Amino acid sequence: MTIKNFLPELVAFLLGISAVYFLKWTTTDLVWSLWLSSLVIGYLTILSIIFAGVYFGFYVIFHSDFPEKDRVKAVVIGGLVALFLLGFFSLHFCGFHSGHAAFLISFFPLKEISSDPFGDSFGNPFKLWKIVFQYMMPLYGIFLIAPIIMERKNIFGPLLDAIQLVREGIKGDLVKTYPNTPDTKKRALQDPFARPYVNVIKMHGLIFFFGFCHWLKVDSFVVYVVVYSVYFFPWRILSRKDDNSVAVIT
Repeated sequence: MTIKNFLPELVAFLLGISAVYFLKWTTTDLVWSLWLSSLVIGYLTILSIIFAGVYFGFYVIFHSDFPEKDRVKAVVIGGLVALFLLGFFSLHFCGFHSGHAAFLISFFPLKEISSDPFGDSFGNPFKLWKIVFQYMMPLYGIFLIAPIIMERKNIFGPLLDAIQLVREGIKGDLVKTYPNTPDTKKRALQDPFARPYVNVIKMHGLIFFFGFCHWLKVDSFVVYVVVYSVYFFPWRILSRKDDNSVAVIT
């Protein structure tokens, strides 16, 4: 990984820590800013993947090589699949974060919220997002800038890849081919909807750390640096070589 690829992530990481230091955030602020980041970035990634599939799917269906008699059926099936994925991951992903929030608010209450509004949001993503925009965004929305920079490839990558594929055009049997390596094939199958849940898994582990800090009454900038590093530092960049391969259409 070249310094050019690494620099934006490093700058965003340092900016995030610096902002927290000067804003004098507490451990409570840390907890909820991380929770908000996990929800927003993860959900944006899911939406990007779904919209990328819809965009690319429509281009394939209305390509001259696609049988015209099958287009209506393909649009209906594709639309139902997209709606199912949107509904399923909205309930599942947002439900995870509703459960996290209901747990965290008992240990890290917010003075801006007089009671626990998250219990009723489980299974209701619309109510969860209402709570987010009503309470969380005004408090920690600015925190999202640095994580979005660090996660920009995961958030915008699927949609940009679909746009690139459409621009290159579709030929032959409409098959998208990848470099013939097991590692690349494995990532192609696992990455799309797995990545948004990475931060959820991290949050599960960090909940215990948060609780331990709360029990010890530890509320310092050191705690933030440790957790922020675990949560956001791009460790994968340090252990991975550049992948110069690109997808092509055959």
